[in-house]
Amino acid sequence: MKRALGLVIIAAVMLLAPRHAAAAEIIHVGLAGLSGNLIHPFIARDQGFFQKYGIDARLVVFEGGSVLSQAAIAGEVKFSITSGPVTITSRSQGADTIIVASYMNVLPYSMVTAKGIAGWEQLKGKRVAISRFGSGTDTAVRLVLEKFNLDPTKDVTIVQLGAQPSRFAGLVNGAVDATIIAPPFDITAKKMGYHILTNIAELGIPYPQEVIETTDRYLREQPALAKNFLKAFLEGIHYGLTNKDGAKKIMAKYLKITDPEILEATYQSYAQTTDRRMLPNMQGMQIGYDEVARRVPAAKTKKPADYVNTRLLNELEKEGFFKQLQK
Repeated sequence: MKRALGLVIIAAVMLLAPRHAAAAEIIHVGLAGLSGNLIHPFIARDQGFFQKYGIDARLVVFEGGSVLSQAAIAGEVKFSITSGPVTITSRSQGADTIIVASYMNVLPYSMVTAKGIAGWEQLKGKRVAISRFGSGTDTAVRLVLEKFNLDPTKDVTIVQLGAQPSRFAGLVNGAVDATIIAPPFDITAKKMGYHILTNIAELGIPYPQEVIETTDRYLREQPALAKNFLKAFLEGIHYGLTNKDGAKKIMAKYLKITDPEILEATYQSYAQTTDRRMLPNMQGMQIGYDEVARRVPAAKTKKPADYVNTRLLNELEKEGFFKQLQK
């Protein structure tokens, strides 16, 4: 399993992590790709918030949520930064994965198309790239196509191309005609002359885009560590939203952004879509659940609330953590 897992990891970003004291608990954290909407744990780590709470967070980037899900179920990672439908799918199929927080409750993508496609009707018969079937990008593409009166099963061909760099490369080299990508790739695409059919975040579709997933077992066995993980993550978000220059430096480092305009747009997207309290939006959970239930019959025996456990966030609220953070 470990050997196979190594084959699907596209970037062991944990190798870039600073060395910490031996007293910190090493926790492997899986990320479903690398983009502006997945930069949050890097901010928390690089600013020392994980270390502050006794955690040596080793961040590992995977080729999409469905691949990361396999690692989570196998116990290779203790926390996953992924999309809600990935957790809904795995839990429906018997895994004990559970959502403990949701820091992005809207779709942060843009639908980007080839230079000859300027309208939704022109997408009929074309190829649209996602990361993997069953991933958050898969769900997001289907939702947006349906919103613009296109049938994702009949009007287009959905193809798997992996993480954002691979999807963007597929658009550039003509392997696909459209894809959904988040900053900085959408801004880069626009500057290169590709069409942005819509900024999906501005549509206001509630959706569990980026959640923090762990397992029921980990919550039982390591409740204090799990709570400290959330504290560190929340402090990272607070830092990112109140220290623009510091956050932008970290974005530039890991997203390899050198263009000031692209970096600024990436930060603005971060500020627009990040939920500083990380509470799941249950209307969005319902949308994610409904989409998964169409494909996964086992989900029909459950309800959206079965996939969420906000006990630790509720405890932090009662303990005054959020008020203290604002001070």
